[in-house]
Amino acid sequence: MEVEFNIAGRILAKGGTRVITQAEILASVGVATAADISEESLATYCKAASAQNSCKVYVWKDREEYGNANVFNGGSDYEVVNEVCFLCIYDCGNEVARETTDHWNEKIDAVI
Repeated sequence: MEVEFNIAGRILAKGGTRVITQAEILASVGVATAADISEESLATYCKAASAQNSCKVYVWKDREEYGNANVFNGGSDYEVVNEVCFLCIYDCGNEVARETTDHWNEKIDAVI
């Protein structure tokens, strides 16, 4: 099994949207890999970035586990067999949403 992580975010300031990279988030939180960062740490980072920039900030972590999945023709296919997506949204330091889902959170699509 392979596990893939995607951590990113967006700062939605009046002057425009700024992308927050995985490397930026990991460095700010002080962890080496995406596997090491907790949802609580992501929420804390999101809250601080939102308060500092006085705007809405989205931060998410998507964990996809790949493996063999049976298909109807009797064969198998290597695809996502398990997914966990965490999303937090803060506006001016106030929590708007904090969700963990077993699929890609559609709310992220609104800002990417």
